[in-house]
Amino acid sequence: MVVVGILLSVLAGLIPMVIYALALVFFDRYEKEPPLLMIGVFLWGAIVAAGAALILNTIFGISLFAVTGDEALAMGGTAVISAPLIEETVKGLAVVGVVLFFRHEFDSLLDGVIYGSLAGFGFAATENINYIFTGFLEAGIGGLFLLTFIRAVVIAFIHPTFTSLIGIGFAVGRLSHGPLRYIAPVLGYFGAMAAHAFHNLLASFGSPLLCLAGSVLDWVGFLAMFVFILVLVWREGKIMRDHLHGEVALGNLSEQQLAAACSLTGQMSARFSALSSGRGRQTSKFYDLCGELAFKKYQLVRVGPDRERGTQAAIEKLRGQVAALSKSV
Repeated sequence: MVVVGILLSVLAGLIPMVIYALALVFFDRYEKEPPLLMIGVFLWGAIVAAGAALILNTIFGISLFAVTGDEALAMGGTAVISAPLIEETVKGLAVVGVVLFFRHEFDSLLDGVIYGSLAGFGFAATENINYIFTGFLEAGIGGLFLLTFIRAVVIAFIHPTFTSLIGIGFAVGRLSHGPLRYIAPVLGYFGAMAAHAFHNLLASFGSPLLCLAGSVLDWVGFLAMFVFILVLVWREGKIMRDHLHGEVALGNLSEQQLAAACSLTGQMSARFSALSSGRGRQTSKFYDLCGELAFKKYQLVRVGPDRERGTQAAIEKLRGQVAALSKSV
């Protein structure tokens, strides 16, 4: 029976987070992130961040109990102090890794949301498995279903929302000049910790009313982030239009191709139509390259050639690839 409980807990904890992560990635339509990199960030959250957080939070809780002798204080201190600090740090390191080692893929505010959220979804998957299995051990199948509902529905988006703030902070810094270049990542990091600590503080009182209030605030935060994502998708379409328009004059793509490239439905229609003619792969590559070209030009305008060395050469290479493919799609 325990083996069944483990299997069900893994499925109930992991599958919803994978579905949510895939739904998030669907919004990354214009300048797509590499699948392997996104999977790596998710796995960092699920394995490295969750494992490190479990160990470090346990050490903190045991140490606080050893000093105070107060179990309630140790649990509360771990929830409100240790968990926000440690968990947002280890999740946020995934974003830092992308910024440091895959800087050329970290192009926009939406990228910050995506990478931060993916680390959060991965972390939540592992944490969910632990909580759901504990519910199974304490109350059988009923406990498993209850904890699945709480973890996969009621508070499903807290970790992605918290860590997306870190991603946004680094993205703002990536595209900014002056003090904001350094301040924004710090603000994003502390914002994630503060939101996490406030959520845990409300939950730690054990009051049903405060838990309900916390859940409402969680959903307000998630819905606000969802609206922000929609705004970012619209903004990315505008970036595509602004920075690909000149390519028509250069003869690198047609007006029709420009219109399709700058529209979510236009791209989807063009990609789908190309499948029947056997040009699906070429067409997909063409619109992916259009996205890369537009955002490289956007970065060069935003931060200048001094910080984006090699970008002009990358733009010329992408421009040639787009021009070559435009004749066959």
